[in-house]
Amino acid sequence: MVVWLNGGPGCSSMVGALTALGPCLVAPDGKSTVDNLYGWNQNANFLVIDQPVGTGFSHGSMVNNSMSAADDLVAMLLLFYKTYPEYHADDLHVFGESYAGHYIPAIGSAIVDHNARVARAGSKASDPANLHIPLTSIGIGNGLIDPKTQFKYYSKMACDSTYPPVLSQDTCALMDRNYTACEMVIDGCYDKHDPESCSYASGICDVGIIDLFVQDGNNIYDVRKKCGEAKLCYPIIDAAGQFLNTPSVQQALNVKDTKFQGCSDNVYKNFIAGYDMMRSYAGELAKLLDGGIRTLIYAGDADWICNWYGVKAAMQELEWCGKTSFNAAPDTKWSVGSNAAGELRTANNLSFLRVFEAGHMVPMDQPKAALQMLDGWLAGKL
Repeated sequence: MVVWLNGGPGCSSMVGALTALGPCLVAPDGKSTVDNLYGWNQNANFLVIDQPVGTGFSHGSMVNNSMSAADDLVAMLLLFYKTYPEYHADDLHVFGESYAGHYIPAIGSAIVDHNARVARAGSKASDPANLHIPLTSIGIGNGLIDPKTQFKYYSKMACDSTYPPVLSQDTCALMDRNYTACEMVIDGCYDKHDPESCSYASGICDVGIIDLFVQDGNNIYDVRKKCGEAKLCYPIIDAAGQFLNTPSVQQALNVKDTKFQGCSDNVYKNFIAGYDMMRSYAGELAKLLDGGIRTLIYAGDADWICNWYGVKAAMQELEWCGKTSFNAAPDTKWSVGSNAAGELRTANNLSFLRVFEAGHMVPMDQPKAALQMLDGWLAGKL
């Protein structure tokens, strides 16, 4: 079973399903759907979850950090397996993109801890809290994992990538100078883990680096495009929101009558207040790798906000038992049919895949390649 999580924090996974991954895609007018030939349900059971609480159609007691959200998701999975025990025999693969670079390491860590408690306590079939969760692998697309490392590569992606420059060389040089202060305040956030230092880091880095990129209407999700006025730069995301706000659709989904938001401002603000945004989840990711969990990190190479240079560098700096072998491994050609579609590096249980000609949302931009990636990964051939 593949679980899918959108990022944000606070963006609904239903939007990801309707714009890229699900069995059907929303039509541009937001009034109907069409079949998706590259849906991730082709060769896997596919479960889309709105989380943290307050995202999409989910409701309940809200949280303000990825670790607390992970505990909620573990509880949800246990209830799911209790209700649908036929899926418990399947391997579990947790995938997501963007802020899922925070979510998924936290979720994986929480599952590993839960399974360790179950092993110590012994199996009690009558108690769903003592059910082993069959986590087999994780996948993170264009994820925010280690902000300090990833912020360093914003200027390179803007001015010195495989695509034409988006900013002037002077602006990129200013980004590099501003990164010195950004790095220092992120270190303070990493050391102290308190709201004041982490909020300060977010402000310094946003003003000194991110604001320089977006000021001319540049698309943070794709250096090949301008943003425009659509929600998150993509009109199809607005269409998905329109579709999910249709009363008959909400009735068919059996959800609480609500005003659907593709991305929740309240969840986003809560996570900022909970100093989660600037925190590194590299330690949790290393814990999963050292524990034998197969890990796929993939990145569309036209994305700016979680660009492949920064994501790859974060993987090379990750402290885990396979660091030396991963850093020494070659990058090999990855093809879809006869076409070069990316570069793959694999060592032990970690794979990094750069996907050509894709922005932040790889399954939206390269659906055929994304499905081949997933199917290859599930089959152990990637």
